[in-house]
Amino acid sequence: MNAPRAHGGRRGTLKLIAAGGLALALPQARAAQVLPLPAGARVPAFTAPDLQGQPMPVPARGRATIVNFWATWCPPCRAEMPLLLQLSELYGERLALQLVNFKERAATVQRYMQASSWNHPVLLDAAGEGAAAWEVKTFPTTFGFDPQGRARWRVRGEYDWSTAEAGKLVDSLWT
Repeated sequence: MNAPRAHGGRRGTLKLIAAGGLALALPQARAAQVLPLPAGARVPAFTAPDLQGQPMPVPARGRATIVNFWATWCPPCRAEMPLLLQLSELYGERLALQLVNFKERAATVQRYMQASSWNHPVLLDAAGEGAAAWEVKTFPTTFGFDPQGRARWRVRGEYDWSTAEAGKLVDSLWT
């Protein structure tokens, strides 16, 4: 199996990956950092509004949750998003996917989502307070939470969510 890859610029070769029967191309580069969080690690919950202004708890309550911090200006974020959306579809109701946009206006995010034909709820971290509380310094950064709301892992950088390793990482949220 290939190691998960992160985006590192235009380095030439494209890697073709199969994700849920769809082929996507991601640039090869440095590996993303997959960091298990120690048992009992505290990641403070916060509330973020969706694009309609409705407040939502982050992480979601009562089911396994993946929280992805991203921005429209971030090429690695844009490259990994289709795989996260496919992952969400694959796991269905068992898994909540929360896409938390970092410091952008709702109108900017809405235009981008429409242009990309992505139809998934997005939460707004308009002041960057959630990202600061969770020590997000790299985009994208993704966290995994078990159904009890305990943080299990963090992935810094663009990750190939279509691999067997990614499946094991997500499945670990229920073990």
